[in-house]
Order: sequence, then structure tokens, then C-alpha cells
Amino acid sequence: MESQAPRPDDLAGRNEVATLALGPLVMISPHYDDAVFSCGHLLAAAEDSTVLTVCTAVPENGAVRTDWDERCGFDCAANAMRARAEENRQALALLGAKGVELDFLDSQYDRRGNNTAQLLGDTLGASITTLQPATVFFPLGLYHEDHILVSDVLMTICHHFPAISWYAYEEIPYRKRPEWVEERLKHFAARGIGASPFPVEAWTDLKEPAVRAYQSQFLGLGYENADPVMSQPERYWQIHRVMELL
Repeated sequence: MESQAPRPDDLAGRNEVATLALGPLVMISPHYDDAVFSCGHLLAAAEDSTVLTVCTAVPENGAVRTDWDERCGFDCAANAMRARAEENRQALALLGAKGVELDFLDSQYDRRGNNTAQLLGDTLGASITTLQPATVFFPLGLYHEDHILVSDVLMTICHHFPAISWYAYEEIPYRKRPEWVEERLKHFAARGIGASPFPVEAWTDLKEPAVRAYQSQFLGLGYENADPVMSQPERYWQIHRVMELL
């Protein structure tokens, strides 16, 4: 059974991100909800945080209706993406985080070509160069093809930014499958990247209302409220090049 997310009493009233100066912090989010679901406490506690959301574009055929959008209560892709963008604006405002949209298509709308990874890498690299963060958090890459793509691309470009501290986060709700986490860590190692657990001591009372902003996602996931998200602790991994560990 999953342990409950820590409450304020568990941290003696602290509202801090370990003892490390993480900001300015950039959080890479494949979809609108991923960063807040998985890292909302950290985003609220960090003084200077920006969320780069990858899949934010409306497909050219905005009238298309996918199974996921239908499950989320939408009649077409255009309405779905507009609603999700508004949900995200509300959530980030509650957490005091800035948002940047990278305008790539969600895989449910796009059968990708061979150049997608290169284009995404160039776009993420340019955005990181512009923002000049001290730390970058990106998804471990669990289950969903968009998450795996984003994670793989960040693994490819991170060595170009040696001054940045890199971390991966376990995506909620997919992190409930520990075998998926183990599989991705093995994938990292096979690509010459090590990962060590990185405990983040952060709790705020802002995450839950931010999570509640994503009401359409609750419908798709079959959740009645924010409890299934809030019951899962945030978990992070510090990223190392293998040669750094030798």
C-alpha cells in the first residue's frame, strides 16, 4: 500500500526543499497535469520555478475526438486543449510557478515522424538556454509514450549543460507500478546515466487545490477527487553521468 504524502506535522512545520538551493528551477512536463501531480509540493516550495509543458498544441483538425478526450468529457480536441490550458494556468498560479508552452502535439493527435526527437531536443535546449536554470527536473519516463519521448530527449541533451543540476521525477499516477520505475532506471544505466534517490523535504498546503484544478483529468482517470494523487508521495532521482561516478 502506498504511504500517505507527508503532512506538516511530519516535517515540524518546514516548508522547504531539502537544504539545496534548487532555484531557479525548471520543471519539464509532458502534459499539462504531470508536473503539478508529480511535483506540486516542490513547485510551491521553490522560490523561482518555471514549468515547460511540451504537449500543448491544438491539432490542425480541432474537431477530432479521441477516446481519451471523450472519457474526459470533451466533444473535440480543440475544446479539450483549451480547457486543459486554462486548468493549467489556474494550477500554476496557485503554486506561484510560471508556465511556458512548447506547442508540440500530444501523441493522441499526432503520428510522429523521425525528426520529432531532434526538434524537441532543439526546442528544449533553446528554452533551457534562455531560462538559465540552476536545476532541471524531467520525467523518469513511465509508461506513456509522450513521457518516454521527453525523458529520452532530456537524457540525450543534458550533458550539454554541465553547470545545471539534473533530476528526474516519478510520474503520478504511473509510479504506482514499481516495475516501470525499475525498468526506466535500467534504461538510464544502459545509456550511461546513473540515478540516485534524492529526498526532497517539501510540503505545502497549496498542492491539493492546484491538483483539483485539473478536473477533466479526474474524469479520464476515473477519480472522484484529488485523493488518489495526493496519497502518492513525490519521489525524485539525482542524475549523474556514469563517468562522474567512477
